[in-house]
Amino acid sequence: MRWLFLATMCCLCVASALAADEEVFSGPQPGEKLPPLTVRGVFGDEAGKEWDVIAEAGAKPVLVVFVHERTRPAFAVVRGLMQYAKSRKREELAFAVVWLSAAVTETEKWLKAVDKHLPDEVTSAVSLDGAEGPGAWGLNRKVTLTVIVGKDGKARANHALVQPGAQADLPKILKDVTAVAGGKVPSLAELGVGNYAPRRP
Repeated sequence: MRWLFLATMCCLCVASALAADEEVFSGPQPGEKLPPLTVRGVFGDEAGKEWDVIAEAGAKPVLVVFVHERTRPAFAVVRGLMQYAKSRKREELAFAVVWLSAAVTETEKWLKAVDKHLPDEVTSAVSLDGAEGPGAWGLNRKVTLTVIVGKDGKARANHALVQPGAQADLPKILKDVTAVAGGKVPSLAELGVGNYAPRRP
């Protein structure tokens, strides 16, 4: 019976390892069309206004970051991408961070409370489609961040991050962005990326 127990445990370990290595998908994959994305702005002239991010981007390179869960590591990645977007002209790169939540009003209040920790002049908006996000985008609620790089109305790269980390993920994402928008990949130091993130009020 001992050998049967050991064989069973071995099979369970292999199954767990395979599950851990299983690729996670969220959002349009490379080559797929980017669906409409209506959001509502939070800051500055965009506050309270609704628009379609993809329609406004047109054929330009576009970077869309969906925030499914507000964690400190996720905030570090988001802030780094916002700093990068701030360094690029809007004519060169369309950009939007889209915060997903079942409580849209609460999320808007939280964003205004942490406004000083976010780069200015960069679009930060809320989705009007709840925690699931717009259905046509096929987002996965089990991930923390979904990052889509697109151009000409189609996805060029997709990063579905379950456990995001600025050190590991930012260089990969920015490499994909510069592949379609030009320029060089900045260092994390140039982006001022650290481990700090505001606590939830």
